[in-house]
Amino acid sequence: MSLDDDHPTAEELAARLQHSARLASVGKLASSAAHEINQPLNVIRMAAFNVRRAIEKGTLDPESALVKLDRIDSQIARAARLVGGMKAFSPTTTDTPTTINPADALTTALELMAKRFTAADVTLIHEPRAGDETVQAAPSAFQELVIHLLDNAIEAYSDAPEHNPLLVDEDVPPRWVKVVEAVNEQELIITIEDAAGGLAAEIADRAFLPFVTTALNGSHAGLGLTVCASLAASLGGAVTLDPTELGLVATLRLPLASAI
Repeated sequence: MSLDDDHPTAEELAARLQHSARLASVGKLASSAAHEINQPLNVIRMAAFNVRRAIEKGTLDPESALVKLDRIDSQIARAARLVGGMKAFSPTTTDTPTTINPADALTTALELMAKRFTAADVTLIHEPRAGDETVQAAPSAFQELVIHLLDNAIEAYSDAPEHNPLLVDEDVPPRWVKVVEAVNEQELIITIEDAAGGLAAEIADRAFLPFVTTALNGSHAGLGLTVCASLAASLGGAVTLDPTELGLVATLRLPLASAI
C-alpha cells in the first residue's frame, strides 16, 4: 500500500478497479447462482423424502433406493460445482495456475449465468468442442474471465431493440448469445457473440479502457472488459472485440498446456 491513500499508485488503482468489478459481478450472479443451486437441493430433498417414506412404510426396495441415492450423489456434485464456480469471486481465492479442462469450467460458468440469460430474455446457443485439451490457468481467473465476457454480451441487449432488423432468419431467436469452443494446434479459442447491434466506432476503439460504457444512467462502471483484458493477459492469452453484421464477437485465446 502507498503511504498516502489519496494518491494510490497505478498498481493499487488497478487492483481496486478489479476488486470493484468483481463485487459488481457477485451482485449480478447472486440471484442466478441461488436459483441454480436451489434446483439440485430440491431434487435431493424429494429423493431423500421418498427413501424415508419407503423405510417408514416398510416398502423400501433396495434397487429403487440405490437409484435415488445415485440421483442425490449427482445433484450434490452439481451443487458443489456451482459453489466452486462462485468461489472464483472470493477475495481469499488463490490464483495458483494449474492444468484445467476449460470445457468443464465453461460449463459451470454457463450454469451460473443461466438465470441471468432467462431474466434478460436472451437465448444461449452453446457449441461445445470435442476433445480433452487443457490449459494452464488459475481456475478462479478463468472462471471469472468467462463470466465477465458472458455478462458483457447479455448487457449488450440492455439498450438494443427487441428485434435486430438485420436478423432475417425466423428460426433464430431475436436475442441470443452464441458461445463456441474450438482449438487449434496452439490455442484454445472461445468466441462469445451477440446480435445486439454492436458499438459505435468511438466506443469500440476504447472498449477495454476503464470506465468506458454505453450505460448513460450510471448503472455500469465500465470495468468488465478492462478486467477481462487483465485476466486474459495473466493467463498468457488475449481478448479481442470485433464487429459482426449483427453485433459483436468477443474472442478469448489462451495457449494450450501442451503448447507451453
